[in-house]
Amino acid sequence: MNTDLDPLVQWHQDEKAWWDMYGDYMTYQWQLTPRLHQVIRTPLEKEYVDYLLQPGGSLLDLGCGSGWLSFHFAEQGMSVLGLDVSKEQINAANELKTTRKVGNVAFECADFMDWDSGRYEGYFDSVFVSAFMHHLPEIELEKIVGKIASVVKPGGRVFLYEPLTAARPRSMAVKLVDRICAVALLLLLDKLPKWLGLISARHTAELARGYKMTSPHERPVDVDLLKVFCGDNFETSEIKGWHLHSLGFSMQVTALKERARRFYEPLGRVWYGLDRLLFRYFGWEAFSLPGRFILCSIKLTRK
Repeated sequence: MNTDLDPLVQWHQDEKAWWDMYGDYMTYQWQLTPRLHQVIRTPLEKEYVDYLLQPGGSLLDLGCGSGWLSFHFAEQGMSVLGLDVSKEQINAANELKTTRKVGNVAFECADFMDWDSGRYEGYFDSVFVSAFMHHLPEIELEKIVGKIASVVKPGGRVFLYEPLTAARPRSMAVKLVDRICAVALLLLLDKLPKWLGLISARHTAELARGYKMTSPHERPVDVDLLKVFCGDNFETSEIKGWHLHSLGFSMQVTALKERARRFYEPLGRVWYGLDRLLFRYFGWEAFSLPGRFILCSIKLTRK
């Protein structure tokens, strides 16, 4: 690390270097196994497709990674631009574009903060932001929200899928549930795989070269701060909790050997059902803790 660099420059360089090194494996884990993707993400996918899909319209996929969501919309008739800071991820997206022969999608490698958005002012009907904003320093969040607003048509829609945090009191019931879940997850994802030798060779190799499931500076976004930043440009129609334990559990299943996955995959449905139940009765905010990643959706409409 170059200590002479401006802290914000260093922040972005750290994030880019991490994604260039580990982006392929993180994408592999993020996409889940096909069975768990079906369980964990099908309701979420229906939600954002219903909200953003406009056949014949245009969509910006911000933080597109390897482009799997970009293709999802392009194959349903939208003109899509995918943007990501990682050259490795954009290369993977372009390889998929060649393989899948999809013509109405393009990819650019750029840091959105420095990206020349002027040519797209008021251009996009829809913007999808998937797990991107929580990689940014807080000081840049307001600027990012404004830049997103600048490329959306009046009445256009933005769907954010981000880990959120909220400063809310926690009841004894929530603390008890949290404790029980923590013990169960420790046993299922750490102790048993180590005792029974269930961890895959690939995951072991990635850990050996320094991989962790979080990049250097990512942290959940303060929901109250986000509301303030969105207020001048967007109407917020809904904030909804989706994943408390289920996504992390499902990502960790990809770290197991094939023979172990078929026993773990059904548990992903259990954890997802538990998340839905807990959010219904307590609300996602009740489980918020400093540094905890609770994946939520935020629906915005451009004023």
